[in-house]
Amino acid sequence: MQPFAGRKRRWGDRNDGYLVRNMDPMSKVVPYIMTTMTDSWVLFEDKIDITHTQEFIRDMRAGRIPGLTLYQVIFAAMVRTVSQVPQINRFEQNRRVYARNHIKMAMVVKKGMSLAGERTTLMPFFDPADTLDQVVEKINGEMNKIDRTVTSVEEDENKTNFDALEVALSSIPNFLMKFVFWLLKRLDKWGLLPRALTDLSPFHTTAFITNMGSFGMDAVYHHIYEFGTLSIFGAIGNKEVVYETQRDGSVKRRVYLHMKFVADERITDGFSYGLAFKHIKSYIGKPEKLLDPPETVVEDVIDKPKRKKK
Repeated sequence: MQPFAGRKRRWGDRNDGYLVRNMDPMSKVVPYIMTTMTDSWVLFEDKIDITHTQEFIRDMRAGRIPGLTLYQVIFAAMVRTVSQVPQINRFEQNRRVYARNHIKMAMVVKKGMSLAGERTTLMPFFDPADTLDQVVEKINGEMNKIDRTVTSVEEDENKTNFDALEVALSSIPNFLMKFVFWLLKRLDKWGLLPRALTDLSPFHTTAFITNMGSFGMDAVYHHIYEFGTLSIFGAIGNKEVVYETQRDGSVKRRVYLHMKFVADERITDGFSYGLAFKHIKSYIGKPEKLLDPPETVVEDVIDKPKRKKK
């Protein structure tokens, strides 16, 4: 079940999110001070001990979840974190903060690991109560649609809906392109961009995660876009093997994963972000927690408390 299922739209809401009506005074003022993504992003870096995680993945591949990858574990950790800290599933538009009414993650996939291989973007939708098995199933469902026998998105007869949209937009003459995107940005700012378009857009997602380590690079701080409602961009880097000396003098081999995040400061406070990143780190380090649904799904409280009648 998606966030806010059954809630009726009110004046000020958007088709992809509900207006947060209980912002504190500072949070109301901040979007007028930090008016752009480049004004408001915060950078976060950490390394996560995945020694146990790698053993877990090997065990799962041999039985319950064939083909399981670390990338999929990270997506499952992100989904579970949203279920516990829903404030990170918000976005800012037109100086207002909205709670997203769905969970959608984005990833880029190359059509063949070569310079000729073009990029395609996958955007699975998830539910807050999804387990690791369900997250993997949904990612694989999108991944299996990709035709790896061709390197060109335009030549792919089974191109994704987003790829089809990209091809259509790229065919617009240059002198009209600027106007088209000006119009799209205006419509998005006022909440008038059709849901059919935002559903296809990787710029309108809960989070975008890129795997730099898959082609031998370390994590980078990737910008978040001025267009759209994306509030969190994460990058996975290379794994680092470290031999650590223990108190008893023994040496243990540990494997760490480097991750970097760029996040929009306007959507929630530092406490929520700090709690969210602790959850992400915990779920990646102990992925067995993701095999069962969460005990509770925390709802994002976005309405002012009703005043008691005297």
